[in-house]
Amino acid sequence: MAERNNIEQKIKSFKQKNKIKNNEVKKNSFGFAYKISVDLIASVVVGCLIGLGLDSIFNSKPVFFLIFLFLGIAAGFWNMYRTILNLDK
Repeated sequence: MAERNNIEQKIKSFKQKNKIKNNEVKKNSFGFAYKISVDLIASVVVGCLIGLGLDSIFNSKPVFFLIFLFLGIAAGFWNMYRTILNLDK
């Protein structure tokens, strides 16, 4: 009887430890996804703002906006790629 209670306590303890680890993994996954999405959106927004600023200075409406939009998208994907590579480390 004592052995059975001991085994049940070990099982409960293991389940509690495993439950905490699963919650930590979910939090880390959410943080990782949030970082990737913020990096991508921020680089596109900064590229658009730089392009709009240069277009207003040089009075050439869509030229710099389009150039820096594509540069912002490329920078966002480059940051995403680097983040995924650093995930393994």
